[in-house]
Parts: sequence; C-alpha cells; structure tokens
Amino acid sequence: MLTIRKRGKYFHVRGSVRVGRETRIVKEHSCGTDRRDDANDYKAKLEADIRHEILHGTGGRTHSLTIADAGLRYMGRPGGLRTYDLWRLEQINAVVGDHTIARAAEAWTEFRRVRCGGIAPTTVQRFRSTFRAAINYLADAEGFEPPRLPKRPKGERIDKKRIRFLSEVQADRLINSYAEHVQPIAVTLRWQGLRIGEALRVEWDQVNWKANSIFIAKSKNGEARTLAMHKKVRAALHRLFVAQGSPGEGIVFLTQLGVPYHDPRLYKKISTFMTGVTTGHASASWRGSISKRSGKRADGSRCAWWSATRP
Repeated sequence: MLTIRKRGKYFHVRGSVRVGRETRIVKEHSCGTDRRDDANDYKAKLEADIRHEILHGTGGRTHSLTIADAGLRYMGRPGGLRTYDLWRLEQINAVVGDHTIARAAEAWTEFRRVRCGGIAPTTVQRFRSTFRAAINYLADAEGFEPPRLPKRPKGERIDKKRIRFLSEVQADRLINSYAEHVQPIAVTLRWQGLRIGEALRVEWDQVNWKANSIFIAKSKNGEARTLAMHKKVRAALHRLFVAQGSPGEGIVFLTQLGVPYHDPRLYKKISTFMTGVTTGHASASWRGSISKRSGKRADGSRCAWWSATRP
C-alpha cells in the first residue's frame, strides 16, 4: 500500500502496489502540496493508475496520460521547439488538453471540429502533424504503442507532388532578361538539363567540338557522364569560345569580371519585374521545360525527375 508523510513543507508518498503476483515499488517523491486532503487524493489517483497499468500492460498508461501531458513532454525535448509549434500546442491544449491518450482519435476529431473550421487544408495538416508528433514522442518515452488518428478526408489531403515547369514563351522571356554574360549559362541549363554546379564546373577541354559532346567530370552522384551537345547550346558556347579568344583550357562560364563563379547563387537572381516569371529555381525550371516536351536529355537518356514533374 502507499503511505504519505510530511517532509519539510510538502507531503511525500511512497510504498508499493500489488496486483496478483506482481508488485510495483513506488519510490518516495513529493505530492506537490502541503495539504493532507490533496495529498490523499494524489495518493489514491497514483495507486489507481498503477493498478490499471499492471492489469492492462503498458497500453494502460494511455488511459491516465493526457494530451496535455504529451504536449508538455514534447516541449521539454532536447533542443526545444519552434515558436509556431509552441503556438499550435497551445491551441491544441486549450481545446482537447484534458482528453486521455487512449481517446486521441476522438480528441483530434473534436479539435478539428472546434478549431479547424474555415482554415486552409495546409494549416489543418500542420496542426495534425504537431498533434501526432507530441503523442509519438510521449509514446516513445513511456514505451506504449501510439494510437492511430482517423484518416484525413479527401478534401484535406494535399498532393505532395510538386509540378514546376516553364512554358516556351516564359523560358524565352526569362533568358532574354539575363545579362549577356549569363545567357549562355541559362541556355545550357535549359537545353542540356544540367545542374547548376555541373554547368559552372565545365571546362573548355571537356567540350568536344568534333564529337559534339560535353563531358561532365563531376556530378551530384559522383559519376562522370558524356552528353550530346544540343544545337542551341553549341551555338551559345561557340560564340563564347570566340569571344574568349578560342581557349584550350579553363572554366567555360566566367563572370562579367572574367573570373570563374565562386557562388552559384550570383546568377540566380531573376528579375521577376522584367520577366513576369515567379520562380526561384532556374535549373529546375529549365529541366521542367524540357520534360514537358520529351522527358529526355539531349543525349537521349530519360531524366529521373521526368515522371514526377511532367504536367
């Protein structure tokens, strides 16, 4: 049985709880109160919770822990939480904080009915993610299986597939808005399907005019490859080749000062005022515009991202 005693200002509880052949030892700890009646209530609730847990296993704790407990434990995790996550937990606690973990599905349904009316599906999904994360964190710490939440209605499901490409007119307008020394880079990104870093690392000795190909020595996956040169890329590179005095080596694309690019972001600042195209990822846009037509690179190989970005 559990007993209480007063140590200093507050009452403390300790003892054991036995159910059948199993005995649970409760180490002495504070009840958090200096009133005997409140301490007795705490002792009775603690004993009832322990008996329920012994009878129903670790899952029995879901009937004593609440959504507020989950939020409090989640807020105390190492590294803390972002301000917006704290705000969402406050909103959740205000509506369904007193619901037990065992009733998490009912709690989420109630919260969605009371708090999520008239807001965007993306906002509802963020509330759901925070709600789910808090329960999962508590379940991992306490060693029980987290309860399942009801499935999202079709109207609240968000398509995670991101489709982004430029039309022919937008692509032409975008290239024309670049500075003259940047346009060859944009043309290469558009018609060769190269990544930004791959394009900026191309050297003149890797451009084979006779074989009409470009050798990419360094790629994101670490594998070198050779690409057939698109006719528009060949024309742009040839003009650049003549302007630079027909060099046999060195970096192909240079800044307006005649030095290689150190930061790929230098030429990614697109003037949306001049072009009317609102996109911050030029390389993805060029590859998307290619995928709309054929889904293949200039060398005939199918791009890995084509199936995920085709309109």
